[in-house]
Order: sequence, then C-alpha cells, then structure tokens
Amino acid sequence: MVHQEQGIQIKKGICRWCKGECGVLVYVKDGHLVDVKEDPDFPRKVWPPIKGCVRRRAAKEYFYHPERVNFPVKRAGEKGEGKWQRISWDQALDEIAERLRNIKDKYGGEAIVLNRGSGRNDVPSFYRFATSIGTPNILSEAQICYSPRANMADAVAGWFPHYSVKPTTKCIICLGVEPLIVRPTTAKKIFDARKNGAKYIVIDPRRTRSAAEADIWLQLRPGTDCALLMSMIKVIIDEELYDRDFVANWCYGFEEVVERSREYSPEKVEKITNIPADKIRQTARMYAQNRPGVFLEGMGVEHLSNNAEILHARWILAGLTGNIDVEGGEEFCGHHPVILTIPQVTPAPPRLSPEQRNKLLGADRFKLFGLQSTQMIAEATKRRWHSAAPTDWMAQASIILRAMISGEPYPVRAMITNAANPMVTHANTKLVYRALKSLDLYVCMEIFMTPSAELADYVLPIATWLERPELRDFMGYEQNMAAGEVCLPPVIPGEYEHKGDYEVFRELAVRLGYGEHWPWKTLEEFYDARLKPTGYTLKEWVKKVRCENKPIGHKAYKEFGFGTPTNKIEFHSTILEKLGYDALPSFREPAETPVSDPELAKEYPLQLITGGRVREYYHSEWRQIDSVRKLRPDPIMQIHPDTAAKLDISNGDWVWIETVRGRVRQKATLSAKIDPRVLGAAYGWWFPEKGSSELYGWAESNINVLTDNKSPFNREIGSSTLRGIMCRVYKAEV
Repeated sequence: MVHQEQGIQIKKGICRWCKGECGVLVYVKDGHLVDVKEDPDFPRKVWPPIKGCVRRRAAKEYFYHPERVNFPVKRAGEKGEGKWQRISWDQALDEIAERLRNIKDKYGGEAIVLNRGSGRNDVPSFYRFATSIGTPNILSEAQICYSPRANMADAVAGWFPHYSVKPTTKCIICLGVEPLIVRPTTAKKIFDARKNGAKYIVIDPRRTRSAAEADIWLQLRPGTDCALLMSMIKVIIDEELYDRDFVANWCYGFEEVVERSREYSPEKVEKITNIPADKIRQTARMYAQNRPGVFLEGMGVEHLSNNAEILHARWILAGLTGNIDVEGGEEFCGHHPVILTIPQVTPAPPRLSPEQRNKLLGADRFKLFGLQSTQMIAEATKRRWHSAAPTDWMAQASIILRAMISGEPYPVRAMITNAANPMVTHANTKLVYRALKSLDLYVCMEIFMTPSAELADYVLPIATWLERPELRDFMGYEQNMAAGEVCLPPVIPGEYEHKGDYEVFRELAVRLGYGEHWPWKTLEEFYDARLKPTGYTLKEWVKKVRCENKPIGHKAYKEFGFGTPTNKIEFHSTILEKLGYDALPSFREPAETPVSDPELAKEYPLQLITGGRVREYYHSEWRQIDSVRKLRPDPIMQIHPDTAAKLDISNGDWVWIETVRGRVRQKATLSAKIDPRVLGAAYGWWFPEKGSSELYGWAESNINVLTDNKSPFNREIGSSTLRGIMCRVYKAEV
C-alpha cells in the first residue's frame, strides 16, 4: 500500500530481532527505511507492546550503522589482525567454492562444518546446503538451547509443545526460564491467563520479574531441579492427586515411577535443594489441583549436565496430571495442514548417505542428540501428523572444536558461520579461539564484524529480515502461520550489497555442482513452491491473508496415540533404554558444586550462574547500537548485599569473577534477589568500540572464558555445565 501524500510505501514484515516475531509495518521511501511500527492487525500480541521495544525504535540506526558489513571482504593479513580487502561477490563465492571443493576432495565432506546461531538465519537452506555437500557436522548452541527440551519431549511424549499457555490454562510452572524477558509472546499469554485466575510457580535461583509475580517462588540450589521435580512426583502419587484414567490408559511405566520416587521424600529433597519440605508439598498440590497446567522450561535447565533427567521428570509430572494434548495444557504444535513442509517440496533436500550420517561427531556417544534417536521416533510421529517431523541434527560442540585442533577422530578443516558468534557464545572461549585460528578456511556470513568474524578468511554481508521474505509456518507459539514481504532492497549500488542466506548457499551449491537441488533462484520462489497448495504466491499471501490461525485439535491421542514406540507417554522411556541410558530420571549432583567437590569450594566458595538474558540485547547482538547500549552500557553481575559486604564490594564496583579456568571483569550490582551463596553473571559481552586490533575485547568480560566444554557432559545429549559452577569474586583494580 502507498501513502499518496508523502510517497511512502508501507510494507508488511515479521521482525526477527528476538523471539517475539512481531508483525510490523515498515515505512519505505525511495528504497530507504523511514520507520518501523507495530502492525495493529497482526493477531500475535506481545508484552511489553512492540511500541515500547528498544530494538524497533533503533531500526534505522541498526540498518544504516556505519560499522555494518556492506560488501564482501577477504582477509589481507594474519587472522585477527584486522586487515581486509573489499572484493566482489563473484570473486568471494568463486574462491570460497574452490577452497571448499579442495577440502572436500582431500578430506571428505565431513571436514566442512556449518555453524548456525541465533535463529535469524534461514534454517532450511542451511540444512539443504549441508546435505548437498555431504557433511553431517552442524555446529550450534543447540545442546544448551532448545534441543534438550525438544529431544526429551520427542523421546518421552512423541512431540514438543511450544509454550502453549492459553487463557484457559490454570497453572503455569516456569522451570529455569524468564518469559517476561525472553518470550514476549508467551509473556502476553501469561498475563492473560493470570487475569483468569491461573496460578504461577517459578523455579529459579534468582528473584526474577516472574518470581516476583509468582504465587510460589522456589529458590533452589543451582543444578538440583531433578530432585525437586521427583519429590513433587512423589507427593502427587502419595496423595493420589494424579489423573487415574489418563495414567492407566495413556502412560507407560507408572509402577516403576512409583518405585523410583520413593527415594525423594520432601524432607530428603529439602536438604538437597534448600527448599522447605512443606513448600515442595504446597507446589505439588497447586500444580496437580489446578488443571490444565503447563511447564515453560528454558536454558536455566538446559545449561546443566543433568538436564535430560530434569526434563524427563517434567514430562512425568505432565503425564501424571493428564495435562498433555488438552486445551490450555501441554498443547502439541504442528505444521500447517496445507502448506508443504520442507521434505514435501520437490526436489526434496538430498539425503546423507548412511556412511556420512555415521560420521556425525558425537553421535556415537551422545545418542539422544544424534540421528539415531530421531530415526527411532520418526515413524511414530506419523500416527499423529501423517508425515514424520523434519528433524534437525547437530554435532557435539566440544568434539567438533577439538577435532579442528587435533585432527581426531578425523580432520575438520573448514567452517561457514551463519548468524553466530562462537567466540562469545560458546563455552571455553579460549579453546574456540584456538580452533578457529587453526582452520584452513573460515567464512562468516554476518551483519556486523564480531570477534568471530575477525578470525575469518572471508566475511559476507548478509541481509536482515527487512531485506528478505519470511514464511513462519510452524504452528508454535500461537498456532499462527504468518508471512512477511521484502521491505527493503538488499542491494543499492554504491551503498550496500547484501544477500540473503538462501541466495548465498544456493550460489555456492551451484558453483560446487549441486544446482539440481536448488531449482528456485530466490527464497521467495521457494516459499511460492511451499504455498502452491493454497493457490497463493507469497506476495499474494502477505496481501490477502498475512497471518492465519489454524486449530490444532485436542486429545488426538484417542485416535492416533502418542508418537512413541509404546504409543503412550513414556514414564519409562523405551527410547532411552534402547540407547543404553537409564529409562527413568534420577538426580545426579553436578560435578562442580560445593557438595561434589568440597575441596574446590574452599577456594571458590560461590556458585556462578551464567546466561541470564536482558531485554536490551539479544544474545551477543546490539552492543554497537548507541541508543540501545546507553540503556545498559556495562556487563552487570548480581551479588547479594551480605556477600558483598564481606568482600568489601560496593554497588557499581568493577569486580573480577574467577573460576579455575580464568577471570573476567564485570560491574557489581547488589541485589537481595539472589541467594548469598550464588552470583549471577552477564552473558554475551564484547566491546565493539575497542576495535578489531583487540578483537573487540573478547576476553575482558565474556563469561564463557570461565565456562568449560569438557567432560562430564550430559550423558544423553552432550550439554556442558554453564550454571552452578564454582567461583570467587573480588574487587578489580582501578
């Protein structure tokens, strides 16, 4: 549509600057961005409203920032030296393709790693390129973000619900997540449910905004979540608060859970978690007696080496109470019933050969994270969805990084990073640095230069969501299928030359001889192919439909069962059993705590939790945007006033946080919202203002300098322990 008086076009987009995925109106004049505003007709609402979003207000500043990568560049000096040569897209893609071909010919496709990050990248083209070139090795943060939740849900329940709070929900449990900060769509739905009387329970070592709003806040000792949940299971069973009919007909392994839960009396678990036994009972009763209820879990759980056991127990609680696949409970999301899924589009993505699939690094050790477990549930999911769920897979991060350095179990010599900053977001940053420096070819597809991009051989300027089409078809947060148009031209001669992820991967694939798998020249053409059964093109869908809500149905298990080998919710997991793991959850003390290592605790007496997100930033992004940075200019750590007083630390002091792996500087904030035995550190910090010669201060305040990615890992998935590790803190020198 066009505003005739001002000559301004108003285009419809879907913002991808966080998980809200808000519908927006983009005001454009002569191909240039004028403003971004809320689309009042977009049904998926968020809290706080988008009109208050700091990133939306900074849209022009972000898009036209002087430090944005606008043209392809090639390294002209040593890695990390900050010397770059501008080159054409054709030269960049020709040279990258040739070097990829040489590496594949010498070492095999598995020697090439694709690294994905924050979710703003185009995932389908990412995986299509991986299978085109024959690599199983995808590197991401998945082992500590999303995949533990998804994989355990798949194994135990046959599908994964996406934050399915509804106005009819009667009880909400937040398990290691702060949705009022990180999930704006869910936050809006929580407030709506609360207005209708929903109970709110928060399990978190910190008194977050959600904890302050909660009916019950459980301030547990970091890493002890499984013991707490197992004790709630015991209370619900002992007091006969469970759904007898659902358990008898649709749950497998109830008697075994009864036996296992006997080890977790509230009195015993009080000593493990620091939560009073009576409060454990109160929580179990509130959850069981206010149905339907939902769990919202997040990275506070996934950052633990015992996360699979915690998530397994969470699903047992949902099954005991009959809260699964019901209105207002754990509603299963799904794919749009008409739009084609990725595998349904012809030609479908190429498949890896069995030989290549078996080369996935870490799959032999962390079996629930690899291809084997997804194959085991694929056929079962067809009973509900009529087609197996398209599955993502990932290599285990530390094994990939160590293979880059050592060449064991085989050489890994190249990596393409897309929308990721592993030098800041991966555990054990010093190892990441060594690994990236060792590569024969490292390519970054980026919007801004980062500490990771400065170690690359080529940096390619990637389009933002404003410059590419969008089709959000997974029926998740509110079961919406939404589309957005290209709002700004990705190329304006003389100003910038951005390309979308799809176009970059397609052009590389064509140069490498895999063009048969990429018949669509643009991402929009690919979306048109997926929309073909609707009779619309993407442009027509945006204009005539924009956002569609399809009912997902409830209690479909009565017709299809659940997507597990037994057709039931598996308290006793047959998949875990077949993979060689414990079929039932049990609490395991993490390796680095005052309980497991009291000698270490004498030197490092505090427990450090990392990864807490803030509204201003999205992971490691946005710190170069002045209007955003001034709202939170420094990395802030939380410390209890009593602890600070003993250490002569005042509010606003710069302090050293130290573990056995190193130390970083952050700014102290005294807060009674955190346990005196715990520190909360800021995540994602680097300093764009320090310049490329210093790699943007990558080691100064980056909390992942202090974390590790070596054994012990989570046994099933391979997650590292990033929360609850032992540390000490002291005032930094001025």
